[in-house]
Amino acid sequence: MNDVPGRPSDDLVAAVAALRARLDAWHAVVEGVAAESDDDPTEALADPRLEAAQDGFYESLAAFEAATLPVLGMIVLDDKDADPADAERILEDDFFVHLVVGVSDDDAPDRLGDAFELVNTAGGELSDRLESAGFTVKHFSASRGELEFDDVDEDE
Repeated sequence: MNDVPGRPSDDLVAAVAALRARLDAWHAVVEGVAAESDDDPTEALADPRLEAAQDGFYESLAAFEAATLPVLGMIVLDDKDADPADAERILEDDFFVHLVVGVSDDDAPDRLGDAFELVNTAGGELSDRLESAGFTVKHFSASRGELEFDDVDEDE
């Protein structure tokens, strides 16, 4: 590890290189899927290669974030080193909010992008409010498009 102040650690340099490589790979997949989809966005979005490339990028992003913390002088907690007997048992469940947002035909297509930004911001604020109320929020995400709940009972 580099101990020179102001220089990134070897772990961070490697994490940045891996992140760039994953981003380039994701870009290549998007370009390839777009070329193969014959301008059919539904076909393109259903291609499993997109999700796999995205997942790979997010894995590298997590490694980048973990490598950044020590450089910033923050302590990295590694769950792999924790004793399962010492872990707090957490009861958890998934919660979903489904919004259908529309704009008039006269509005620019960017308006739906603006709506997504508002939804994402509101979701982050909701996550913060839950944590302030003493809940643990393990994951928050916002996405566009129709959700598929294969494992959810329709009667719930």
